[in-house]
Amino acid sequence: MKSVKFKIILSGIFLFSCIALLAQQTNYPENLYIYPYLQYATPTSIIIKWETKIQVKGSVIYSEDDSFDNTVAEASPVKIHEIKLKNLKPATKYYYKVSFEDTVLEKASFTTAPVPGTSNWRMVAYGDNRTFPETHRRIVSQILKLDPSMVIHSGDLVSDGNNYEEWKIEYFDPMKGLSENITVFPSLGNHERNSPYYYEYMSLPDENGESFYSFDYGNAHFIALNSNAMEAPFELNSVQTQWLIKDLKEHADAEWKIAFFHHPLFRCQPTRGIEPQRWVWQEIFDEYGVDLVVNGHDHYYQRTYAIGNYQGKPSRGIYHIISGGGGANNYPIMPKVHAASRRSIHHITVLDFLGDRIIGRAIDDEGNVFDAFVIDKKAENSPEEFISFEMFKIERDLSEAIINLPLTQLEKTINVDQSIEIENPFLHPVLMTFYWMPSGNWTTNPPATNILQPGQTIKIDFSADSEKNNVYPPPKAILHFQTPKGKMAFKNNKVEFFPVKIGQKKKVKPLIVKKFPVIDGDISEANWDKNAILDQFNDVQGDPPVQKTEIVVSMNKKRSKLFIAGKVEASEEYSNRGTTKRDDRFIRRDEQVKIHIGVGTEVYTYIINPKGALLDTQDITIFWNSNAEIWNSTATAAARTNQDGWQFEVEIPLDELNIMNGKTTINFSRRDVENNTEYEYSLTYGKSQFDHRVPMYSSDWFAVDRFADLEL
Repeated sequence: MKSVKFKIILSGIFLFSCIALLAQQTNYPENLYIYPYLQYATPTSIIIKWETKIQVKGSVIYSEDDSFDNTVAEASPVKIHEIKLKNLKPATKYYYKVSFEDTVLEKASFTTAPVPGTSNWRMVAYGDNRTFPETHRRIVSQILKLDPSMVIHSGDLVSDGNNYEEWKIEYFDPMKGLSENITVFPSLGNHERNSPYYYEYMSLPDENGESFYSFDYGNAHFIALNSNAMEAPFELNSVQTQWLIKDLKEHADAEWKIAFFHHPLFRCQPTRGIEPQRWVWQEIFDEYGVDLVVNGHDHYYQRTYAIGNYQGKPSRGIYHIISGGGGANNYPIMPKVHAASRRSIHHITVLDFLGDRIIGRAIDDEGNVFDAFVIDKKAENSPEEFISFEMFKIERDLSEAIINLPLTQLEKTINVDQSIEIENPFLHPVLMTFYWMPSGNWTTNPPATNILQPGQTIKIDFSADSEKNNVYPPPKAILHFQTPKGKMAFKNNKVEFFPVKIGQKKKVKPLIVKKFPVIDGDISEANWDKNAILDQFNDVQGDPPVQKTEIVVSMNKKRSKLFIAGKVEASEEYSNRGTTKRDDRFIRRDEQVKIHIGVGTEVYTYIINPKGALLDTQDITIFWNSNAEIWNSTATAAARTNQDGWQFEVEIPLDELNIMNGKTTINFSRRDVENNTEYEYSLTYGKSQFDHRVPMYSSDWFAVDRFADLEL
């Protein structure tokens, strides 16, 4: 009886919340759909927009006092209204009223942008307010307390830019009280979908179709870029990047140069890769003196140390801030050497411009300051506070070189003797030392030190020996960079990498069974006592697994069906999560087991999660591309939780796989969400975009030559 009462109370609270939210959204004058909001403030002009439910003519009356003796009216009826007020005074507060039909809205105000070069003023940066309007409202209330001159938004204003209703519910309604009094300068996020609604609602400089633009405010020059690669290519010869270079050249004398866009170039999120814009835009920002980059996309706060090219001493560098805590669910974070501060929390970032200094504060949605910093144009960076961009290039190129190294096959004695050569990105001499971390399992070559001159190739000769039973974990090598005199040159002065790759050819021979198991998640019929248990899994990096995975493979007497069952060790929390839909691409976020069956060079993949959901595909792009065509087999799957984690069964009809046309191979990989890693039965050493270690391997879906032989 208590539980019923509790449910009734919860239902009542939910209903009350919905009614309250609906009231907030609809408590507007008749025929008003979106409340007035400000766009593109300059020292002498501003744009006032609003939306009505029907097409009507509107007008704005305004003045510096309560006389409202200036009027600008529309010539024809529209639904989305846009009135530009011109010939205004800089840094001046004006009062205005919007009217349409017989409706006159209450008085609001705005302050024009300051005189160019004004050195003392305040702004707020935030992004990713999508999805949860109530959280967005709390963020807006914190912005209002600060009374900034203007706001920049790093994108993801709504969950789906093509959903008309979301613009009102997720963005404009929570912004009431702010957007009619303070100008917001936006940049495009991926969730805007490059929607026509974005361009209808936003009024921005249209030199580039409002996709990317720049403007001056006070003593700063701002550049809003479109980091959605499909909409606005970012390569060096692209229209946007060439415009960026031209714009920076034309504003070389600006005291502060600030770029803002959605996707961060440097992050501390463990499950996202490197944005390719990093390799193009960071160099441009560094060359043309950009001081600060503000991003969103990742739902947390991160502030980096200055990142730039090493000039024989730390350079000015660029500070990167991720301020993506505007309302969407917060993301996990991990330590990164470039991150001076990080916090997974809903927040805003306030920047006070004081001449040649910026005083910054990160403030959570309850008003607490959790990070404070100063960017001083005159201050020199110490090595402890400077991040060398060259080191990111070394990590990238080192990863590529190691990925391309041949595998050393697992034999009684392992002898690795190989060499790596990569380009030297440093334009000044550095002292480079190569050495191995101590490893009880491996014998390695001794340390080597030399002064690396500009233009000199980085060459690493390495050897490592071990016995067959002691190859995991593989040995860790280190490149350490210092000044030629052996002193600290920059903070990220070490690259840890794992150049030894051990291959082991395995065989999987299914157990022939008379009675095929029922696919219901009960794996007691899987003949665990008679079958060969496949449990020799390793982390994709080659490390021993944190959590155990066991798999058995059977086949019916007609050899027409493959039966695969598994036990997966996992915590209760992660064993009870996941999608329940067939072919749901979001299965990638779940605990999961992938079964790859290679027929010749063709690969069929089956992905099963703890809820028994199945996604089958012949193309990895299915995993990411919502528009890709899905291949549907008649395979069936089921799963259950158990005391140690979860278990699964999959039945795969072999007649769908064109088995007669080539050699058949198989591999299994398991994603361990809790430990943010993946295990493989046969290590494939696939290429990953992650940069948590070098190289960051991943499971290669198509490396059939490294799969186990499937003996049918």
